[in-house]
Amino acid sequence: MIFDGHSDIFSDVRYKREAGERQVLKNRHLERLQKGGIGGGCFVIWADTFNGLDPKEEMNAILRHMQDEMAEAEDFVLVHNTAEIEAAEKAGKISVLLGLEGLAGIGEEIDRIHELYDMGCRHAMLTWNEENALATGVKGSPDRGVTALGKQAIRLIQEKKMILDVSHLNEKSFWDVIKATDAPILASHSNAKALAAAARNLTDEQLLAIRDTRGLVGLNAFGDFISEVQAEQDVDHLVQHASYIADKIGVEHLGFGFDFFEFLNTDFMGSYSEQEDSRLKGMEDCSKVPVMIEKMRKAGFTEKDLELIGHKNWMNLIGKIMG
Repeated sequence: MIFDGHSDIFSDVRYKREAGERQVLKNRHLERLQKGGIGGGCFVIWADTFNGLDPKEEMNAILRHMQDEMAEAEDFVLVHNTAEIEAAEKAGKISVLLGLEGLAGIGEEIDRIHELYDMGCRHAMLTWNEENALATGVKGSPDRGVTALGKQAIRLIQEKKMILDVSHLNEKSFWDVIKATDAPILASHSNAKALAAAARNLTDEQLLAIRDTRGLVGLNAFGDFISEVQAEQDVDHLVQHASYIADKIGVEHLGFGFDFFEFLNTDFMGSYSEQEDSRLKGMEDCSKVPVMIEKMRKAGFTEKDLELIGHKNWMNLIGKIMG
């Protein structure tokens, strides 16, 4: 089983359902997920903050369509802890750990975290790339970090035993989070800045800080996070990130958070089709994850390592936070 720690599939579900489709997960995604050996993942609610849409309306729309879709889904199940993930695997269903890719959609209403938790959310990022009422993403001011309200949100997220994810935070906000929490921290879809200088990749100091929280880093398959040289945006160079991070912080702190967007050529994010060039050469969609597993094997990762990275490290993180 592979657990993919970051997927935007519910945004695709939203647009397909608005166009009149039903059972989008089954008809559009299931076959690729099964081919790739993906048995579960963190499927996020991403409230767009940069194309002029209202993030609250966006978040509510995706949540509404997510609920309708999951009510119809036979092959997918919302999960809230490791026991439910194990039960889903035994039943042959794909586990969906519901996440929040940024909290711009709640504005200053941090009490909405209770409502989102009750809807099944067990994961949250304070921001996407933007500045919001809680914190600052990588496209915000480098001098602005987590706000006082954001620190209250952190406390609430951790009281609710939700996973706190730092993948989109700028460095100041990252270190503010590290100072504000004693729980394991996740960077669900970020690579090593030593190998690619993308803003959302992690410095060695950040990698070590996540390790010291007993946290986890998920490898990102988006080309720009693998190399600044387009010709090097391939599986082999992503494996180099895997080796680097494993050597730096230990294989027990490494997972997958692929951030695949093989559905970009559909209605989802149609205006962003130029990002097609950032699809990873050799692993363009989730059906090709076995290609990476085999390359990791050839690079020296043992079967035990691959089991840890593939899903056990995620189960350990979920278990430590949620039980």
